[in-house]
Amino acid sequence: MNEIMILSIHFVTLGISLAIPIGPVKLEMIKNGLYGGFWPSWLVGIGAVCADILFMSFIFLGLSPFLHERWITVCMLITGIMMLSYLGISTIRNSVTSLPLIEENTKDVKKPFLTGFVIALMNPYNFMFWFGVYGGSLQSIPSATSELLRIGLSFCIIVGIILWNLNVAFTVHFFRTPINEFTIRWLTRLAGIGLLAFSSFLTYKLLKLFL
Repeated sequence: MNEIMILSIHFVTLGISLAIPIGPVKLEMIKNGLYGGFWPSWLVGIGAVCADILFMSFIFLGLSPFLHERWITVCMLITGIMMLSYLGISTIRNSVTSLPLIEENTKDVKKPFLTGFVIALMNPYNFMFWFGVYGGSLQSIPSATSELLRIGLSFCIIVGIILWNLNVAFTVHFFRTPINEFTIRWLTRLAGIGLLAFSSFLTYKLLKLFL
């Protein structure tokens, strides 16, 4: 039992470590949080977590060799480039308009959720983690462990990711209150530039496949 507890803490910590770096998902969470508050930011994170669960399911179903096919990689990179470029450009464009800040609401939940899902699904860093680091971490689970317990330990990674996403959503929500609209627009603009930077990186990775 002690060994299982230690492994659970290990996998939760692994999930938090995966979620901490500032990537396209976190930039999108920050942008949505600055303009819409907690719920839009949180829904981006939930969408990303659903993509993570999908990756984890692929590994358990034994589909990882299929997803390493060259044409799958190319399609993922192209989709990721298009998605991040669109989000980056639209974010920068919206940051210079005179539109008022969006009041926090949960009416339009599909857009932030789907945005988080697609960004995480097409992010090569997520791909490398789930089919690299996570696959290796599974080897640390004793071979005698039941399949159900292995799945439970794997979901500890998801718990870690959710905990950090909650931290980001709450932090941005309360951070936006004491600052003025001008500052929020500049922070949003920087988030848009960051999204374009990630799009440029994916373009570089795509070109390397053909050179």
